Amino acid sequence: MKTIRDEKCRGELIARLEKLTGDEKPAWGKMTLEQMLSHLVQSGDMPFETVMGDHSNVFSRTLLKPLVLYVLPIPKDVKVGPELDQQQDGRKPQGIGVDKAAAIESVHRLGTLPENHDCLGHPFFGKMSAKQWAVMAYKHIDHHLRQFGA
Repeated sequence: MKTIRDEKCRGELIARLEKLTGDEKPAWGKMTLEQMLSHLVQSGDMPFETVMGDHSNVFSRTLLKPLVLYVLPIPKDVKVGPELDQQQDGRKPQGIGVDKAAAIESVHRLGTLPENHDCLGHPFFGKMSAKQWAVMAYKHIDHHLRQFGA
């Protein structure tokens, strides 16, 4: 299982982020590259600060969470709440250079957390450990980099 806790996996994602030039176009979805980077920055804050309220339920916490973390790929065009949607109320892009650097910093921050760090819960999956957040972060970042051909 790939995770940003693994230095090799973390380095791979960072190298892919660093290669982004701003000319990339999405293979799916409506976000621009700038919006995607801003989305990664905002989602990278989720283990540490409340980005949106708890929308989890028994199904999403007990059945869906392990499937998404360990079995299924993240599907294309997943709908997120307006708080995480850069075309609605999500974090506004601050420029490719600024957001790329912030996304890379969030990979380092989450990827090097102590295993017993008390992270905040995920808005759809509820309580998650630092290890689970690191798996989710790898899958999420990889998903969006593939979206932009990186």
